[in-house]
Amino acid sequence: MLWVKGRPVALWYPTTAQLKDPSSLERTMRQVLEQHYALQDRYDALAAKVNAPTTAPQGPPPGCGPTDSQICGLFVAPVDPKALADGAKLTWTKATGNFVFK
Repeated sequence: MLWVKGRPVALWYPTTAQLKDPSSLERTMRQVLEQHYALQDRYDALAAKVNAPTTAPQGPPPGCGPTDSQICGLFVAPVDPKALADGAKLTWTKATGNFVFK
């Protein structure tokens, strides 16, 4: 007995009774081909699943985006560097839990 994915799979071999005349031979060949095509379809489905293009994640990974900016380990709200002026102060915003340049 052959085991596939932890389940027993019986191997099938035609008997002489299944091959005795043209009509029984046709039924036997039909059964063999149905099994073959079913296996081929399962293989094609698995190959398509394996070879399917993966979707790229949107945006940066967690901890690397602009909302995760840190200075010395402290979270800082995103800021446009063109809007910063000399003398901008870094202040704590309790509502958001971030530092903000003002």
